[in-house]
Amino acid sequence: MKIDPFFYEDNLKNKFLDINVIFLYGTNIGLIELMYKKTFEIFKININDPFSVSKIDGDKFKDNPSVLHDNINTLSVFSEKKYILLDLMHISINKKLENIILDAIQTKNYNYLLLIKATNIKINSFIKYFQNIDNAVLVPCYEEKVGTIHSKLSNLFSKHKINFEEDFIKNLILKLSTNSLTNEMEIEKLDVFLTENKNVSEEMIFTLISKNDDINLNKIIEKCANGNPSEALENFENIYESHSTSITLIRLFVNHFRLIEKILLLLGNNKNLIDVIEKIKPPIFFKRKQFVIFQCKIWNLKFINIILTRLIDLELKCKLNPTVEKTLLSHFILSTSVLARNRISA
Repeated sequence: MKIDPFFYEDNLKNKFLDINVIFLYGTNIGLIELMYKKTFEIFKININDPFSVSKIDGDKFKDNPSVLHDNINTLSVFSEKKYILLDLMHISINKKLENIILDAIQTKNYNYLLLIKATNIKINSFIKYFQNIDNAVLVPCYEEKVGTIHSKLSNLFSKHKINFEEDFIKNLILKLSTNSLTNEMEIEKLDVFLTENKNVSEEMIFTLISKNDDINLNKIIEKCANGNPSEALENFENIYESHSTSITLIRLFVNHFRLIEKILLLLGNNKNLIDVIEKIKPPIFFKRKQFVIFQCKIWNLKFINIILTRLIDLELKCKLNPTVEKTLLSHFILSTSVLARNRISA
C-alpha cells in the first residue's frame, strides 16, 4: 500500500495489527528521519532493547544478507512483535539484495515489523511489490512541498496572532529548505523566537531565517561527499547567485575533510570508530554523526590528502580568477562526488 507522507501517522494508527513492512524511501532524507522517529513513537519501540529490536545497517546486510531472514524468523521472547530496523540509506541496492529482501518477507506472519529506510530508489518491480501488498506501507519521501511549508508557517503565525503579507510569506519560504527535518528545526527556532519576542517585524524574522546559509552550504558538502553529483550541483546552482559562496564553501569543505582525517588518524588500526566519534573534541552534533560515520568508511587518508591539496589550489585560483570561480567550484563538486560514488560502489 502506497501512501502520502501527510497521511502516514493516521494510517499507522488505524492499521497497526495488519502491517508487516514499512518502507520509507526518497531524496528527502529529513522527512524519512522524521517519519522513522514517528514510527518509534506510534509503536512504542524502545530501540535500545536488544531483545525486541534488531538493527541491521547496510554494510552488515551486504556482508551477510541472511541476517535479515534469520531475524524475521526469530521470535521475540519479551514482546509481541520483533522489530527489525533495516538501514539502507548509505548503500546501493542491487538486484541481488532486492531479491533477498523480497524472499525474506514472502511468508505473512505478524510476529515481526520490518522498518526499512533508503534513499532514492528507481521505481521498478521491487518498489511496486511493496505498493501492491496489503501488509506493507510504502512511503515515497521527496522534496518538501511549497504548500506544506506555507501551511506550517501560516499555522505558526496564527498561533502567535501575527499577520503578515502573503508576499512576505512567499519570500520566507524561499529561505527554507526542501529537507523536511531542516524546516522542522527552523520552524521550531522561529516558534521559540516568537514566544520570547512579542513585538517583531518582518525584517527580524527574515534575518533570523537568513542565517541558514551555512545549512545550505553544508547540504552541498553532504551531497557531494556522499556521491550524489546531480543533487550537489543542483543545490550549488540554487544558492550561488544569491550568496557569496566560493571561499566560504571551500573552507567548509576543508573543515569537513580535516574532520574525517582527524578521526581516521585517531582511529588507527585497533580502535572502535563509534567510540572515537563519541569522544572527539569539539563534539559532533548528534544529527551529523551517522553522516560522519559513513564518511569515515568511504574515504582513506590517501584520498583525503589529494582532496585537501586540490582545495588549497582551488581557493588560490578562485581568488586570482573570480570571474571563473563558479566553473571551478562546479568542476570540483562534480569530480569529488563522482569519486565518492565510485568508492561507495567499489
